[in-house]
Amino acid sequence: MTSPRFELTWSIDQVADQLEEAADTLRRLPKVDWKARLTYWPEVLRDAAVALEEKTSRRPAAPSPAAIDRMDEALVWLLPLTLEQRRLLWARACGISWRQLAGMDGRSHVTLRKRWKEILEAIAQRLSHAQARPWPPCGRLNLKAFRA
Repeated sequence: MTSPRFELTWSIDQVADQLEEAADTLRRLPKVDWKARLTYWPEVLRDAAVALEEKTSRRPAAPSPAAIDRMDEALVWLLPLTLEQRRLLWARACGISWRQLAGMDGRSHVTLRKRWKEILEAIAQRLSHAQARPWPPCGRLNLKAFRA
């Protein structure tokens, strides 16, 4: 007796939601402060108001480890895309409006929306196809399988 085959398919909305979550997760990660290795200047004493403002400024809650893993997975989806495709997807994931994108890109918002849907559809098809076989094989990232 054969086992039933489960079809796991990705929709455009699922891909877009995952990319939006990845952008939000990246925004909520703590900022990294790089300190100078060696400096001869003395430490600058800050004004009390500036120091108090820094302590009281609200920072978004840190993302969960699962959210970071999903962000990493979603960012891998962008690797086989062209720079123009990546910029369009990431701008929409960050919440930039179609009108703003049209002003920055020079194409109409209708054309940009069509391109965005085409790119999301291609990613959804690749993901659905990749789920039919174990991916990544042996726990390693295999970009050739994703591009095929």
